[in-house]
Amino acid sequence: MTTVVILLVLAATTIVTTLALILAERDMKAVIGAQQYAVLSSAAAYVDEQLEAKRALLSTLPEGLPPGIHSDPAALQALLLARPAVGAEFFNVVAFDRNGKMVATLRPELKEAAVDAIGRPYFDNTVKTRTGLVSAPFLSRMSGRPIVLMTQPVLDPKGAVAYVVAASIDLQQSDFFGPINALKPGKTGFMFIMTADGILIHHPTPARLLRHINDRPGYNRATEMALRGFEGWTEAKNKDGSEGIYSYKRLKSTNWIVAARFPTDEAFAPLIELRRQAILAASLFAAVAGLVAWLVIHRLLAPLQRLRGQVALLRRGGADMASLRSGRRDEIGELGEAFYQLTAERAATQERVLASESLVRNILEHAPDAFVSTLTDGTVTEWNAQAEQTFGWRREEALGRNVAELIVPPRLRSAHAAGIMRLASGRSAPHGAHGLPSHQRTRIAAQHRDGHEIPVELSVGTLRHDRGVIATAFLHDISERVAHEEQIAASERRIRMIADSMPALVAYLDRDLRYRFTNEHYQHLLGVEPASMLGKTISEVFGAEVYLHWKDQIDAALRGERVHDERDSQEMGRSLHLMTDLIPDIGAGGQVLGFYLMAMDITERRNAELTQAASEKRLRLITDHLPALISYIDRDHVLRFGNATFRSWLGLEPASLAARPLAEVMGAPAYAKALPALERAFTGQHVCFEHRARLHGDLRTLETTFVPDKRPDGGVAGVYALTQDMSRIKAVEQQLIALARVDALTGIANRRKFEEVLQQAMARSKRLARRMALAYLDIDNFKAINDSMGHGAGDEVLKEFASRLIQAVRAVDLVARLAGDEFIIVLENVDQGGEAAQLAAKIVAAVRAPFTVAGMPMLVTTSVGLALYQGEDDTQSSLIARADRALYAAKRNGRDCYVVDAEQS
Repeated sequence: MTTVVILLVLAATTIVTTLALILAERDMKAVIGAQQYAVLSSAAAYVDEQLEAKRALLSTLPEGLPPGIHSDPAALQALLLARPAVGAEFFNVVAFDRNGKMVATLRPELKEAAVDAIGRPYFDNTVKTRTGLVSAPFLSRMSGRPIVLMTQPVLDPKGAVAYVVAASIDLQQSDFFGPINALKPGKTGFMFIMTADGILIHHPTPARLLRHINDRPGYNRATEMALRGFEGWTEAKNKDGSEGIYSYKRLKSTNWIVAARFPTDEAFAPLIELRRQAILAASLFAAVAGLVAWLVIHRLLAPLQRLRGQVALLRRGGADMASLRSGRRDEIGELGEAFYQLTAERAATQERVLASESLVRNILEHAPDAFVSTLTDGTVTEWNAQAEQTFGWRREEALGRNVAELIVPPRLRSAHAAGIMRLASGRSAPHGAHGLPSHQRTRIAAQHRDGHEIPVELSVGTLRHDRGVIATAFLHDISERVAHEEQIAASERRIRMIADSMPALVAYLDRDLRYRFTNEHYQHLLGVEPASMLGKTISEVFGAEVYLHWKDQIDAALRGERVHDERDSQEMGRSLHLMTDLIPDIGAGGQVLGFYLMAMDITERRNAELTQAASEKRLRLITDHLPALISYIDRDHVLRFGNATFRSWLGLEPASLAARPLAEVMGAPAYAKALPALERAFTGQHVCFEHRARLHGDLRTLETTFVPDKRPDGGVAGVYALTQDMSRIKAVEQQLIALARVDALTGIANRRKFEEVLQQAMARSKRLARRMALAYLDIDNFKAINDSMGHGAGDEVLKEFASRLIQAVRAVDLVARLAGDEFIIVLENVDQGGEAAQLAAKIVAAVRAPFTVAGMPMLVTTSVGLALYQGEDDTQSSLIARADRALYAAKRNGRDCYVVDAEQS
C-alpha cells in the first residue's frame, strides 16, 4: 500500500510538472523560431544590399567611356586598372569581346588569357539580353576558387554588345559573408546560403561549397520545403537524426536562399535542466508522503500482520491449526476462526483426493499405452511412464509444456490447434482428423524428442474439471505394424513397377487360361487396356486364331514344361517378331496352377541385324568419299580405322592403318603438338584445334576435331578424329576482315580501320617520343551539292575528294572516311607543329583544283581542323574532340582553310 501511495503521488506530480513544461516549451519554441527568422531576414536584407551595391558599382563602369574604346581593348584594360574601387569589391574583373575572347583583366598575374567565354551561360545570356546578370556558382578553372560572376554589357554607339565585363566574387573570402557568420544562432548553430536549385554557395564547411545540399545521404524535411519555396521557420531533423530549428529567407536580387540552423538541444537546454529538477523534487515529495503512509498503515494492520505470521508458521509446519484461534471478538478474530474452519475442511478433502489420485496414477503408470492429459490451451498436466518411453521426454520435462511442441509434427500443428478449440467449446472433431477425434481410435503421426515421426493410434476424451475442460489421450505406438504394412505395400509396388517398366508383355494365366495379371506394356505394344483383360481368356481378348497359333506351347506349359519360342506373329492386326517364354506355376503338391508369360517384341532387333551389314557398307562408302581424314584412336593411341582420304592426302592405304601407332602415322613433331588435345579428349572433352601441315607439297591450315567415344559408365573407350582442310576458309576470312575495314564508296579506310590505326599510332608516339597529329576535315557546303545535283553526283564528289586526299598526304599517313562528308587523317612522325600545318595547307590547296562531275565543272573546297597529340594525358576521344573543335573554328573563319587547335598552337 505504501508503494501505491508513493507511485500515485509521484505520477500526479510528474504529470502536472510535465504538462506545464510542455506548454512552456511550445511557447518558447515559437519565440525562438520567430527571433531566429527575424535575425535571418536582417542577414538576407544585408546580403541583398551588398549584392545590389556591387551590381550598381559594376553598372557604372561603362559610364563615361572615352570615344573609340569600343574598338580599343588596350584602352579598356587601362580603364579597368584606373578603377581601384571596382577591384576592392571583387576578386577579379575581366572583359570579353563579342567573340568571347578575354581582352582585359584587373589581375593579369592570374594568367587567364586562354579563357574562352563562348558557350558559357553567363556570357551568352548577357550578349543575348544585353543586360547584366548574376551567374550560377562554379569553380574557377584558373584560381581554383568557388566564385559567382556578375556581368555588365558594354554597348557600342549602335547599341550592340561590344564587350562583356565579368566581375567575380570569391565565395570563400567575400566581404559580406563575415557579418552573416557573426549572426549565427547559439554556439553550435550556423547559417548557410544556397541557390534555388540547392547548390551551396556559403557554408561553415568549405568542402561542401558548390555541392548540392542533398549530396549527403539522408532526408531533411525542412530543406525540401525550402527548395519548394517555403520561407519562415520550422522544426525538423537533419540527416544525422538531430533535431533543430530551421529558418529560410529568399534574396530578392538573386532568389538565393539564406538559411540558419539552431540545434534544439542547445535552444532548450534551460528547459531540460528545469525538467530534471522538477522530476527530482516530485520524487522527494513522493518519498516523504510514502513514509507517512507506511507509519499509519503499519499501526492499523498490526493484528492482521500477526495472523499472517501464524498462517506462515502453519505452512512451514511450526504450529498446528489451533493457533489460528486468537479468541479476539473483533473482525480479525472472526477472520482467524473462519480461516481455521476452511483449513480443517481442506485438510480432510486433500487426504481423500490423495488416496484417489494415488490409485489413478498407479493405473496410468502401468498402462501399456502412453497417456497424456492437457488443458484447453495444450498445457500438459499428466505424462505417464509409457509416454516417457514412447516420446523420449521425462515427466518433469513434459509437465507445463505445450503438447504440440512435444509430440505434434510441425506440419500438423494447425489441425491440432483446431481440434483443441473444438474440444474446449464442447464440439467433437471430424472423424479421422488430426484435430483430436473424441472417443475413437485414429491413426495419426506423432513426433519423438529426437525429431523422427512415430505412427500411433490415438484415442481422445474430455473431462470437465474445476479449471475447465481437460483433454485426455491414450496413444499406442504402432511403428512395427506400420513398418510391416509398408514393407508389403512397397514389395507389391516394386513388383508392379518392375513389370510395368519391362519392355515386354508380362502376364499370369490360370489353368482356365484366364488372365489374372497383366502389365502396362500390353497398352503400349498392342493398344489393349491391361485392366480390361483380367478374368478373360486368350480367345476372348485376341481371338480363337491367336489361341490356336500358340496352343501347342500353352499345352506344354500346363504340363509343367518351360517353353521358349521365337516366331513371327499377328497380334491385334500387327506383324511382330516375338520372343516368348512360358514358365509353369507349380504348387506345393506338384500340380500346375497356371503359368507366367513373358513376350518381347524383337522385331527391331531382327531388322537391325539384317540391316547392320548394309549400314556398315554405306558408312564406309560415305566416309571414304568425305574430303576429310576420319579415323578412330584407341586408349593406347593406336589407329583402328582410317578412311580412303588417307590415300589421296597422305598416300597411305586405309587397310594398312589398323593397329599402327598414331605417332608413326603422323610423325613425331605433329604427334607432339596433337598430344595435349588428344589427352583432353580421353578425359571426355570435345576438343577442336588448328595446325599447319604440308599436303601435296603445299603448307595448309588443318582443323582437327577429337570426339570422345563414351561408354555407358562414363569412361572413354576411344576417340574419333576428323581432320578438315580449312585453308580456303581461312583465306576467305582474311578477305572479309580486310573488307570490313574499307569504306565501300571511296575504297579508303573506314571508321573501324581508323580507330585501330589511331590507337596503334598513339602507342608508337608515346613509345618512340615522336609527335603525331590528327586532321579532321569535311567538304564545304556538301549538302548544297547533294540537294542541287543529287546523291549520285554527291557520291562522285566524295570519291574524287578521297582520291585527292590520298595523293596529298604521305604514304605513311592514313586517310579514312567516318560518315557522310566527314574525313579524318592520321599524320605520324611530324617533328613539330609547323610540319603538320604544312600538310594541312597542302591538302586545302589540292582540293581546290576543279574537276568534272556528270559533265559539269565542279569546284569544291575543304575546311581542316588540326590537333597535335599531347602524350599520356591525351585519349582518342579528347584528340578527336580537339580536332573537331578546330574544324568548326576553320568554318567560322570562312571555310577553305585550316585551323590548328588553340591549346597547342
